[in-house]
Amino acid sequence: MGLTLFHDYTSPASAVAVARLQRLADDGLDVTFEGFEAIGVDAVLPPSLDVLAAIDDLAEAAQAEGVVLRRPPALPPTAAAHAVGVLAESRGLGASWRQTCYRAFWADGADISETLVLIALAQEAGLQRTVVQEALNDRAFVATTRRAMGRHRRNGVGGVPTILTQRTLIPGLLPEAELRALAAY
Repeated sequence: MGLTLFHDYTSPASAVAVARLQRLADDGLDVTFEGFEAIGVDAVLPPSLDVLAAIDDLAEAAQAEGVVLRRPPALPPTAAAHAVGVLAESRGLGASWRQTCYRAFWADGADISETLVLIALAQEAGLQRTVVQEALNDRAFVATTRRAMGRHRRNGVGGVPTILTQRTLIPGLLPEAELRALAAY
């Protein structure tokens, strides 16, 4: 049955969880990644105290996973970035996209709500510029991604990272040994 990780690019805990679970996926375990806009507001917000505290709290875990967590200049809406993630998954480039997008946001402070930034990052991840540009210009494509996130919210996903396993939602930032045990179950 495997694991499904709900994650959001502006969540420091998601950055660590995605890196950890990607290693399991690379080892052949059944892991699915689902983008989930945790804040759900279509506005750029200043970094919250929760995010700033999480950066400090996760410093050691992030370093162990090779994840850079710098204080972001802002918390942008992430629906468009998740839409690019859907496109990347459909072309076998989901892992490349996640790695590129998380690095750009957390290490470089990129505004991942800006279309031109997303297009450049998507190209870096291996996607074709015109395909990404057309997808982001298609309001229905981004709206479909938002509707999927709304369904996840109605099904009990309230924050990130969250893992779905055996039809049960659990916190998503678990030690690797526990993740492997869940994925193998």
